[in-house]
Amino acid sequence: MENSGYLALARQVALDRAIDVTANNIANLRTTGYKAEKLQFQEYVQQPSSPVTKPDPMSSVVQVGTFTDFQNGGFEKTGNALDFAIQGDGFFAVQTNAGTRYTRDGSFQLDATGQIVTKDGDPVTDAGGSAIQVPSGTKQIVVTGDGQVAADGNVVGQIGVLKFDDPQTLVREGNGLYSASSTPAASDAPVVQGMLETSNVQPVLELTRMMETLRNFQAAEQMVDSQHQMALDAIGKIAKV
Repeated sequence: MENSGYLALARQVALDRAIDVTANNIANLRTTGYKAEKLQFQEYVQQPSSPVTKPDPMSSVVQVGTFTDFQNGGFEKTGNALDFAIQGDGFFAVQTNAGTRYTRDGSFQLDATGQIVTKDGDPVTDAGGSAIQVPSGTKQIVVTGDGQVAADGNVVGQIGVLKFDDPQTLVREGNGLYSASSTPAASDAPVVQGMLETSNVQPVLELTRMMETLRNFQAAEQMVDSQHQMALDAIGKIAKV
């Protein structure tokens, strides 16, 4: 295959991954606390190996990974006493069967025992990793900006808000959860009660990127088809000779 064919294939592979990432972002447009995923590319340059013809270096694109855009999303007022949003950097900590996980989705509720849990039933913890228990029969739950939880005026715990020196080390899991290999520190980002953080995906930007990526993919596909047809024509001419 000619170099141009290899370059077109490399571009198709990168663009195919870009389509997947963009489609996933669009699918999570209405997911509470969702953070958009972005791709990282770098240029790969292969130096010429022929000292005689001295061809130009061949440049290609290589996808080296993804990263998460942790910019805050907008706030949506719900009026629910157990809905929370973090105004700044930080994560809620929850205790799952797989261990402690971190999330920006503050859509919580009370379970049958009075613990504050996620919609999947995982306990929300304080900064020390302990669950927060609300007494049975509580009529009013008030949470202050520092996460302190009061049940009918009596403090029963404090929702932990934790931050990481490098959030890009977090590993994205399902249901808006992240796992961490490093130890977080306490964050002073305020907790806002009765609000949820919306996805930070920008729909117009993502749709525009999707259309542009599809056009580029089609152009690369045409180049591959053209190279393939040229090779077939060459083989046919040689066979006739």
